[in-house]
Amino acid sequence: MFDILKQDIRYGLRNLLRNPGFTLVAVLSLALGIGANTAIFTLADAVFLNPLPVEKPSEILELYTVERTPKGGIRGNGRSSVSYTNYQDFRDQNQSFTGLAGFMTSRVTLTGKGEPKPQPVMLVTANYFDVLGVKALSGRTFEASEDQKLGGNNVTVISHSMWMRVFGGDPSIVGQTVNFNSTTYNIVGVAPPDFKGTLTVSAPEIAWIPISMHPQVVSGPLERLFNARRSRFFSVFGRLKAGVSEAQALADMKTIAARLEQEYPNDNRFRSCDVAPLMDAALGGLPRDQMTVASIALMSVVGLVLLIASANIANLLLARSARRAREMGIRTALGAERGRLIRQLLTESLLLSILGGIGGFALGWVGCRVLWSFRPPFLQQGSVSLPLDLRILAFTAAVTLFTGILFGIAPALRASTPDLAGILKSGGRGAAEAFAKTPLGAALVVGEVALALVALIGAGLFIRSAQNAQQLNPGFDAKNLIVFTFDLASRNYTNEQARQFLKAAAQKAAEVPGVQNVAVSTNAPLSRGIAGTIIAEGQDADPNDRGTPTVFSSVTPGFFDTMKIRLDQGRFFTDFDRQDTNKVGVISQAMAKFFWPGQNAVGKRFRFFRETFYREVVGIVGDTVTQNMGEAPTPIAYLPLEQEFAPVVTLHVRTSVRPETLMRTVMSAVQSLDSNLALTGASTAEDLIVQGLWAPRVGAGLFSLFGLLGMLLAAVGIYGVVAYMVAQRTNEIGIRMALGARPADVLQMVVGQSMRLVGSGVVVGILSALALTRLAKSLLFSLSPNDPLTFIAVAVIILIAALIAAWLPARRAAKIDPLIALRQD
Repeated sequence: MFDILKQDIRYGLRNLLRNPGFTLVAVLSLALGIGANTAIFTLADAVFLNPLPVEKPSEILELYTVERTPKGGIRGNGRSSVSYTNYQDFRDQNQSFTGLAGFMTSRVTLTGKGEPKPQPVMLVTANYFDVLGVKALSGRTFEASEDQKLGGNNVTVISHSMWMRVFGGDPSIVGQTVNFNSTTYNIVGVAPPDFKGTLTVSAPEIAWIPISMHPQVVSGPLERLFNARRSRFFSVFGRLKAGVSEAQALADMKTIAARLEQEYPNDNRFRSCDVAPLMDAALGGLPRDQMTVASIALMSVVGLVLLIASANIANLLLARSARRAREMGIRTALGAERGRLIRQLLTESLLLSILGGIGGFALGWVGCRVLWSFRPPFLQQGSVSLPLDLRILAFTAAVTLFTGILFGIAPALRASTPDLAGILKSGGRGAAEAFAKTPLGAALVVGEVALALVALIGAGLFIRSAQNAQQLNPGFDAKNLIVFTFDLASRNYTNEQARQFLKAAAQKAAEVPGVQNVAVSTNAPLSRGIAGTIIAEGQDADPNDRGTPTVFSSVTPGFFDTMKIRLDQGRFFTDFDRQDTNKVGVISQAMAKFFWPGQNAVGKRFRFFRETFYREVVGIVGDTVTQNMGEAPTPIAYLPLEQEFAPVVTLHVRTSVRPETLMRTVMSAVQSLDSNLALTGASTAEDLIVQGLWAPRVGAGLFSLFGLLGMLLAAVGIYGVVAYMVAQRTNEIGIRMALGARPADVLQMVVGQSMRLVGSGVVVGILSALALTRLAKSLLFSLSPNDPLTFIAVAVIILIAALIAAWLPARRAAKIDPLIALRQD
């Protein structure tokens, strides 16, 4: 058997080498198709499928809070994190987990290692590493008591990447110290190289700090509400005990949640819980649903490209089978069995596929890294691991073998059943005509045109969607606007010292030539910020109304002028809105419509859940984007910074010249007040918007690339099939022309036959696209998934490309000399 296989391989290789043109086109087509699939799968695998580097991740569940309505249904905001105090009760009362751990992400200022710079950290419970089953590469992880003493457990475990980049891989790192937010921490351990927490997309340079150190790390509203049961910021996970199922764990945790709801009705009313595998939470705050849909859409498009390439090669093999009909007939006459012929032909197809797979794997490996180089600026190089592991090899091998069988089986079956009598009688003539009329050949042409049209329609929709996104109004003027953030709590400033620093910083920035306006806000553009539960005056009478989480931002009086946010009613803040005056607020139109629909909201009052006083609405401003371009208008409450102070702020600087030319000067002016203060997130507002549109822009680019590749492959396929048909029908065309057919008649005949198939493919493709594009509706900006302009434009482009592909060999057919053609066998 092995000897027969070697014989088939040798014969197949000789056959491919005898047709270098066909072999090269086939291998390149397959390499492009397989390479595109490998590249996209590698990225999707790294984000969605790659198991976290923890011990038995299938045993770990994430715990969520869910909001119920008074009628028992789940509210639209779905899952959220857990409050720290509720976590403590879940930890102590559950019977399902060997341990329940938790963490929250934050940032500190790293000093003593060159210029002060921001450092991502995780505040974790002491059993964090133990529950995950992660052992330190060097030193140790946290001890059980190191999350107990408030502000007194100044120890840290650092990531391998931080050890290498910040400390140069110093082998004596354990026992050294590092300075975070002006507090000294003892380094007790270094994490393994592949571990950076339970978030798939996160910074590789990270430090873990005991949760008991939150007063030294967290500031502002979040620190004030750290122990509030309503404040949901703590991510919680646990490892199941042996023999406990996910359903049993959920029932146990729901029992505890019901008990907490009874014990603390003011905080936990209508709140329950849910659990899910740890991998479901690995994307953190990223929109998993949208990313999943986008990944599926991309995998579908590159899958279409591979199917088009397969259809091309299947059609060319089908055409070649007509040419090899004489060979197969003779081999059958000499006693070759059908199974033997099929095996030989499939061996040739698999050889083609393997060659294409090797090229595709190389293209995919390079392609995924090229694609990753276009990542958004907020993702560092090591945020996602792109290993060349066995899963990627297995995927490429599976695609390669499937493709080889897919495009090889039909030609092999057809070629293995030759009409022996007809072939021997005609000497092989008429084979091309038989191929031209075969339903399978026609179906393949129709299929690849339809697939190319679907891929190109997807590209067209994403291009138009990206264009729409770029025209969206963020609600403020992003031109000539600089923003950067700093944390005054990291320097242990008191609130009064921080207030004085902000006044001095704003004055320093305003003195820079070219600066027009300076303002301060606790939220940077498109950063969303913190949400607080707001209750409108009069809602207290309804015990079932527990308020509405609403984004809020503390700003200085000049903020709205600096941002050029329009005033619709009332007034802006002034210098008279101080700590000792009436509490006031300016709200967005979306908030006014939500809390007081059909009413004049100016003069209305609201309060935050834990407040005993109300704030009066003194102004209504236009809606602005809080996080994502194209989002529905979000209710926003603006508060005077003097009345609701926070030490983590963003300086907004409007310039009269190009902002890039002043950014460094403005930052230096502010940092001259405190050289150890880290200034982070420095950017122009226009760049922030561009970053916010990264996903639609890159999506449009990728869909366009793969859509055009699909169309090109389809056009090449049509050209190859028509050219092969023309070559095989030279004798027939010569007879037609000898009998009086004009070149125009031959041209019309060949092009007409091809375009009838193409027209059928366009119809099938449009019907398929109408059904499929609806799945990508959530990814489109202000555009219908059945946009008629896109469908018509793509159909015209496909028809033109197909017409050119068919016309070129048809033109050659029209120039055939009848005398020469009639002399051919």
